[in-house]
Amino acid sequence: MALGNKLRALLRRRNEPKTIISMHRERQVAVFSILLFMLLGLPLWWTTTRVYRADLPADSINRFAPGQTLAIPVVFYVDTDASLSAADTQSIEQKVQSLVDSQRQQFAAGEWRTRYQAVVRAGAAPKTPGHYTIQLQTGSNVTTVDMGPDRSMAIAVPRATQARGALIEAISAIISGEERSVRGLAPKRAALKYAPEYAITLTLLNEDPVGGAAVDWDVEQAVRAYLQPLVDELRPLTRLSVSSQVLHHAGPPPVTPHRTHNVTYLTSDMLPHFINSPSWNFASIDPSSPMLNFVLFVPALASQPMRIYNEQDIRRLDKGGSPPGKSAFVVSQWGGVSIANLPQATRPGNKVVLSSADLQQHMGYFISQLRRLIGIHGEAPKPGTNLSQVHVHPATKTGISGWEYDALMRRWLVHNRQTAITTLQSLVRLVDSLQSMVVMDEIKTQVDQALNSLYAVDQALNLTSNLDYSHAFASAASAAAFAESAFFDPSMVSMLYFPDQHKYAIYMPFFLPVAMPLLAAVKKIVAERKRTRAARAAKEPAKTE
Repeated sequence: MALGNKLRALLRRRNEPKTIISMHRERQVAVFSILLFMLLGLPLWWTTTRVYRADLPADSINRFAPGQTLAIPVVFYVDTDASLSAADTQSIEQKVQSLVDSQRQQFAAGEWRTRYQAVVRAGAAPKTPGHYTIQLQTGSNVTTVDMGPDRSMAIAVPRATQARGALIEAISAIISGEERSVRGLAPKRAALKYAPEYAITLTLLNEDPVGGAAVDWDVEQAVRAYLQPLVDELRPLTRLSVSSQVLHHAGPPPVTPHRTHNVTYLTSDMLPHFINSPSWNFASIDPSSPMLNFVLFVPALASQPMRIYNEQDIRRLDKGGSPPGKSAFVVSQWGGVSIANLPQATRPGNKVVLSSADLQQHMGYFISQLRRLIGIHGEAPKPGTNLSQVHVHPATKTGISGWEYDALMRRWLVHNRQTAITTLQSLVRLVDSLQSMVVMDEIKTQVDQALNSLYAVDQALNLTSNLDYSHAFASAASAAAFAESAFFDPSMVSMLYFPDQHKYAIYMPFFLPVAMPLLAAVKKIVAERKRTRAARAAKEPAKTE
C-alpha cells in the first residue's frame, strides 16, 4: 500500500524539477519494485518449471531383501508296495531337511538366500514340473538309482530295511546339488544369462574352397531331425530362433595349427583365439536377441585331418601313436565349433554335400554345446553311503530330460526374480538421488506390474495353494521384463545425462546480469540509509544541548 502511494506521488511530481532527494527516492522505489516482482515471480517460476514425479511404491519394493529366504518346494511321490502314512512321509522330510542343512554352507552377508524344500508324499506324481515319482524296489544285489528322462527315479535296494536310508540320501543329494548350483558354489560355467529369446546361427565355414573342395550341407533336414526337438521342448521357457549360412573364402584362423605325422592339431591354448571374428562374418537375423554361433569348420585339404589334442595325446603322437583327440570345443558366452574332416578320397575341385546323416555327429556336438551355454548342467546325485550306483538315462529324443528341464526352470526363476528386485531397488535409489528426474505414470504402472508379478511368484510357489512352477517362472520373467523396461525408459535415461550443473549453466546467463546490479543497488541503498541514520543520531544530542 505504501509502495503504491509512493508510485502515485512520483507520477504526480514527474513534471516538477528533480532534486537529489527525489532522485534518491525514485531509485529506491525502482529497486524495490524490481525486487518485489522477482519475489512474486519466483514461486510462479518454480511451480511452472517443476517436473512431474509419480509416487513409486518404495516401501513395497524395499520389503524384498537378500536376507529373506525364497523357499522352492520340490515334491517327491514315493510309489511303493508298502503303505506310507503321513507320519512316515513327515519323518522322511525332516531327515532330508536335516541332511541338507548339514551340507549347506552358511549364507554370506548380502547373499540372496534360496532354499529348496523337499516335500514327500505317497502315490504317483502328476506329470507337471516340480513333481517326481520315486519307485522303491527290493531284491537287487547293490543299492542302485536309475533316473529316467521323465521325472521318475527307481531305487533298488537289497533289503526293505535299506529303502528309507537310500531314499533320504537320494533326495538330499538332488536338493543339495541344485542349491549349490543356484548359489554359484558349483564350478563356473559358460552359461549365458537368461533371455526370452536366443538367436542361433549355424555356419558352414570352408577355409579353402578354391584350392580344396566345394562343400555344401543339408542343414535344414539335420535341424529338423536333431535340433528341433530340443527347440520345441524349451519353447515354454525361451524361444530359440535358428538360421544358417555358408561362408566361402573365409581364410585361415588367426592361430597356426601344428602339423606332424600327417596330422594337424590344435592345443587347448589355441582354442580361445581360433575364431577370426573380424574376417568371418557371423551375422544374425535378430540383432536384438543374444546370439549363439555354432560353426562347422572345414579345414583346407592340406590341413586335414585336423583334431584337438591335449598334452597326453601329443605325447602319444610323438611316440608314433594315433590318438583320436577331439573334434569340437565350446567358446564361453559365444557358441561352439566342430571340425569336419572330409573323406581321404576328396580331391581339389570335388563337390561334397554333407547329408543329414553326415551331420549327425556334429549336430550332437552343437546340442551339447547349446545345453552348456544356456545352463543345462545335467548333474546327477553322486554315490554315497547308501547309494552304490547311480545311472542317469539321457533324453535322447528331446535333448533335455524332465529333471534337467525343471532344474533350468528353477535356476532361471531365481535369476529373474533377483534381477527384478535389484532393478526396482536401483530405480528407487536413482529417483531419490535425482530430484529433478521426471517420473511418468507409465513408469509407475510398469513398477506396479513388476511388483504384482513378484507377488504372483510367491503365490505360485506356495504349497498351501496349487504349486505351479510354470506360472511362477512366467511371473518371474514378466517381473524382470517390467522392471528393466521401467529402468531403461527413454524418459528416465535422458535425465541421467542432464544433471543440475546443466540447469545452472542455462539459467545463469539470464539471472546473473540482472541480479548483480540489483544486489549492488540494494547494498548501496542500505549503506546510504545507515549513514543517514548515523548522521541524524549525531545531530540530535547537539540540539538537545
